[in-house]
Amino acid sequence: MKKSFALFVLMLVCAFGAAGAASMVKQDLDYSDHLVDIAKNPGRGVTSHRGIYLAPGKKLELTGNLIYADFMRFLVDLGGFSSNAWSKIDSTVTPRDTTFRGTSQELDEVSLNNIRAVLDSVRRRGGTCTIRASYDVDCRGHQDPDINTILRHTEQLAKVYGEYEDVIHYVELGMYGTCGEQNNANVSFDDVVRILQTFLENSTSGIKVGMRSPQTVGAWLGLRDYYQHGTDSWYIYPDWRIDSERFQDSAKARGEYMHRVGLYNDGYLGSDDDLGTFVETGGAQGPITREHIIEWMEEYGKDVPYGGDFVCNYNGKNRPPLNTAEYMAYEGFRTHTSYLSGFGSGACYNHMDSTLFMGPDPEFHQKVTGKDYIRMHVGYRFVVRNSRMMDSVAVGGTLKMKVKIQNVGFANSYMAKVPTLILKQENETDTAILELPLDIDPTKIYSKKLKMKTGIDDNPTKMWTGLNYWDIMDSIPEFDGVNELAPEIQLPEDMPLGEWKVYMRISQYGNYKTDNNYHVVQFANDTNYFDKNTGSNYIGKFILAEAVDVEDTLSRIVDPNDALASSLNNFQMRVENRCIFLSRLSKNERITLFDMQGRILYQKNATASSIEVATPSSGSYLLRVGCTYKKVYVK
Repeated sequence: MKKSFALFVLMLVCAFGAAGAASMVKQDLDYSDHLVDIAKNPGRGVTSHRGIYLAPGKKLELTGNLIYADFMRFLVDLGGFSSNAWSKIDSTVTPRDTTFRGTSQELDEVSLNNIRAVLDSVRRRGGTCTIRASYDVDCRGHQDPDINTILRHTEQLAKVYGEYEDVIHYVELGMYGTCGEQNNANVSFDDVVRILQTFLENSTSGIKVGMRSPQTVGAWLGLRDYYQHGTDSWYIYPDWRIDSERFQDSAKARGEYMHRVGLYNDGYLGSDDDLGTFVETGGAQGPITREHIIEWMEEYGKDVPYGGDFVCNYNGKNRPPLNTAEYMAYEGFRTHTSYLSGFGSGACYNHMDSTLFMGPDPEFHQKVTGKDYIRMHVGYRFVVRNSRMMDSVAVGGTLKMKVKIQNVGFANSYMAKVPTLILKQENETDTAILELPLDIDPTKIYSKKLKMKTGIDDNPTKMWTGLNYWDIMDSIPEFDGVNELAPEIQLPEDMPLGEWKVYMRISQYGNYKTDNNYHVVQFANDTNYFDKNTGSNYIGKFILAEAVDVEDTLSRIVDPNDALASSLNNFQMRVENRCIFLSRLSKNERITLFDMQGRILYQKNATASSIEVATPSSGSYLLRVGCTYKKVYVK
């Protein structure tokens, strides 16, 4: 472009009300949740169940139906490696029903490779999973080996799991007890602490692990005290409250491990205490109440998955069921529920597949079934609620934007962590596509936090009558799940001019050309906004235009008779502390600051008679106020 033509364009821009000049504008998008289930999003949803049986030297045959869904839950039976476990019962020999037991020994390489093969298969499918290993998948009871064998197996498994951070959504630790539920086992609480700590120290930081009961976590935190009264003795937990000094000291001592440890629940919402998961332990001298545990999960569980077996209602006819979409619309947000297994239909599930959701969410109220509401909310669910970006950017300039994403799901995104911006330019002959790094953290796009009523019972389930939300919580949450992101993207110098469409991509690896869209996140807006080719979500568009020719502009400013130098207003200016202070501005006066390469650094319409423009560093800049250009040196 010749200098004279560039100057002519600048003069036209001022003459016609700054048409085409860059400003932050709201994008013309549909900002509603389209109420569809997005089952492919990684690390969230309803799992499919499969058992895996290991034995020394026996290679696992991976059949087609072993891994058949994108989100799996595996229960790994280690009974062949425990001298106390039944490995099989043979009814063909004499005497009949001869019991064969395993042998307590470390896991052999064949078995470890069997686990790798299963996880590799999930990876190839682009799926995720939860996994639990124990010696008693079939729930016979008392199958555990000695503690040293358990610790060695824990160490071995932890190292294998660390190879699959991109596959494993959650480890339900298991390792002892009937069904791997950490009960009815010959394991002391001191041993529990050793098992959990061994796993944490031998697995990688991205692997999150759940224990079956709050009491085991309390023992790990050192909150379990011996109490004796007369001839009676028991253990109490007097300081299991996240605001207690002892809890805070314990959490500090555990460091980053605190954000890797949570619970798994094999009695999910089956009764007022989830079939013993949240049973009060310790009596009046030191109980762990359901509310104490929920408060811990609400705060520390933001970064840890939670879920388990969604079971039938055992509360009886005199108590309202908790295993409903309506109750989950309260507690699901507090516990950050990210997955469920055993989720079916029928009377056991209170006809959720045939009744409409009646909860307090107006976007879903009476628009989807209860079953669909749960499926859509288990885990994270991102909805773009507002998108603003500069309508035009100069070559090599900075694209600024403000995007509001509401996470309406129960939980947060723990797995897909790499954000990028996809820029697409389409014409009749080809499509130009760029992928640029995006300075946001997808794992911190948090879901809403409820504001609880003061003085609620230590077990809010006992207050529940079916729909009485406002007896338990305020109608306005403490945080509504709307996360405002304000990234700025430096554009390459060699981008072609013209209109560019902008897409946000959240993935595992951040390279659409090579990662085959591995673990990409689809937003819940209009499905037409999701670009399947790049695995990204449309958020707006902008025009890439030529930069201002600073040299030519400055040469014209020295001529007092030139239109560019004429003052159409009487603004005043002073410069200090790397800031430009403007006053006596006209209403809606357009203020633009360029660097000496002609790229826009700042642009805004004046909403008041005075405005302050901060500069990134000392040096020379080109300032335009309305149609008046000035060279400004900032110290």
